[in-house]
Amino acid sequence: MAEEEKIIAHAKQAVHALTNKNKKWKEKIQDFLLEILIIIIAVSITLWFHNWNDEKHDKEIEKNFLIGTRNDLAEIDSNLFADIQDFQPTIDYYDSAITELDSNRINSKYLDTNSGFLLNTEYFNFDNSRFESFKSSGYLRLIENQKLLSNITRLYITTLPFTANNDANLFDSRRIDYKNFIGNKTGKYAFDGFVPIDKIIRQPEVEYHIRFYGSWLNEAKRHKKELMKDIETVTKEIDTELKDRFDYDVSDKK
Repeated sequence: MAEEEKIIAHAKQAVHALTNKNKKWKEKIQDFLLEILIIIIAVSITLWFHNWNDEKHDKEIEKNFLIGTRNDLAEIDSNLFADIQDFQPTIDYYDSAITELDSNRINSKYLDTNSGFLLNTEYFNFDNSRFESFKSSGYLRLIENQKLLSNITRLYITTLPFTANNDANLFDSRRIDYKNFIGNKTGKYAFDGFVPIDKIIRQPEVEYHIRFYGSWLNEAKRHKKELMKDIETVTKEIDTELKDRFDYDVSDKK
């Protein structure tokens, strides 16, 4: 506001310079041009300062987003690792059942006492609130590194939702098929602790159920490991951008 008042004051002085009856026309023109020059310089400095201030503010927004996103991805990566570790016994159960089918050696005690693995779940979910808020505010344009922007966007728009949806589809489908092909045959719910799966495992629809979901579960695990690699790559790109563009070294903040 102070800059605008000064510019207005110089504009008035420029007008006064032309209407000053105590000076000759040559002096009036000189005074007028001097005031105009002052106004031009003042406006240029004001615009430069505002642009500089806006750019500084935008860079701070970008920096905070990248730092926050890095932290979000670290938490997602940790959750993925925990999901894989916690769900491994379930995959082992399916792999063992398939091996027993292939070798024609059914371990009834193992299959029946661990039948709870036929319905247990480990849903993957993630927090995308920071990214969605940044995107809806129109701030994605602030990220100058287009490769980094593309990789972050791909993670939050495509890869992470796909993983979450895959888990939801997998476990919903498995629950329905368990009811149709196993529960209705045994009259037992898997979480009851003991389902005589050994008695029906060679029935075509039950064997298919075991093989199909064993394969799907292993594929979901493989995909999550690939996702962890993607997160690691994007995290390194964020670290580089923070260091090169903002002189912010994440290793100093640990």
